[in-house]
Amino acid sequence: MVPFFYTSQLEQYQFSESHPLKPMRLRLMLELIEAYGLFGSSLCLQEPSLSEERATVEILRVHTQRYVDIVKAISVGEPIMEMTRWGFSPLGDNPPFVGMWEAALAYVKTTVAAAYAVRDGESLAFSMGGGLHHAMPDRASGFCVFNDPAIAIAILRERFPRVAYLDIDLHHGDGVQWIFYRDPMVLTVSIHEGGRWLFPGTGFADELGEGEAWGTSINIPLAPETDDEIWWWAFQQVVPRAFERFQPDALVLQMGADPHYLDPLGHLNLTAQGWLRAVAWARSLGLPTVALGGGGYNLTTVPRMWTLAVATLVGIELPDETPDHFRWHDRIPTLTDHETPTIVPSDREYARRYAEQQVAFLLKVLRGV
Repeated sequence: MVPFFYTSQLEQYQFSESHPLKPMRLRLMLELIEAYGLFGSSLCLQEPSLSEERATVEILRVHTQRYVDIVKAISVGEPIMEMTRWGFSPLGDNPPFVGMWEAALAYVKTTVAAAYAVRDGESLAFSMGGGLHHAMPDRASGFCVFNDPAIAIAILRERFPRVAYLDIDLHHGDGVQWIFYRDPMVLTVSIHEGGRWLFPGTGFADELGEGEAWGTSINIPLAPETDDEIWWWAFQQVVPRAFERFQPDALVLQMGADPHYLDPLGHLNLTAQGWLRAVAWARSLGLPTVALGGGGYNLTTVPRMWTLAVATLVGIELPDETPDHFRWHDRIPTLTDHETPTIVPSDREYARRYAEQQVAFLLKVLRGV
């Protein structure tokens, strides 16, 4: 069975009651997967066993000691001068809260456990509470205190010479990109709503890596109102070519569910089944894979999209209608979308032309790498 790492401590990672990142999305995902009977048949639900000391060592693969000390101090309510310097602000994306260190440590522990499982021989392992891709070595960003995908990549590199990172979140995977921007042995690929319109304001097609790593950073920025067809066309044009060029030995897959048309933080118009095609493509590679969650802020879309993704990666086809005994069955009656968003034709045409421009540029780059 495939290891699925989870701890109830993940549900303590909440910046405030009104913050859009709600731990309820994780609990509902877990309950939906359980309602389908995947635990015990295809998945082995495991609590990570790492100590705080060991997890701290893993964090220091990516983050500075000073930043770790700051997070610990904020977590116990100590006053910190220039808190914004470290990415924290009561009015910003990352308001400090008591217990933040322990809560952030929880998602690091699950991802580290999944990464070690794959490093040591598993072909697939899950940390769906992870995927927090915005954090920088010395700064929190975009709801992310620590960058667990980058830590996973560092762990996989102990066994696999070439590691690819594929990010299908609504937002650009900027933290992971910048951490490995000069590393020619790590490929980072992100398909996202473009920085012209959305946080973090990066992820443009000309962000390609530096030095020997030029060409190992690939970004596919897309315009608002991009739908399934445009998104998947852009993905197919670029991502397989980038992977074929790089020839990775292992994969870290970030599966943010926020490109969905019902998500409140973005402007892409994907359905669950449209987004899922990228997950199926990743599975077709047959690479040792660490599978992570990520963004997603609509409580009726995240649980079903992640349940679909998990089932796809383990090769299980689930009934579309959710089980009657699932407590949110009335609100989440099916896994896939049976309605599609209405898009103004001129907006869709702009999204199509924008995607074609980005793809044309990237294909020239890939031919010249």
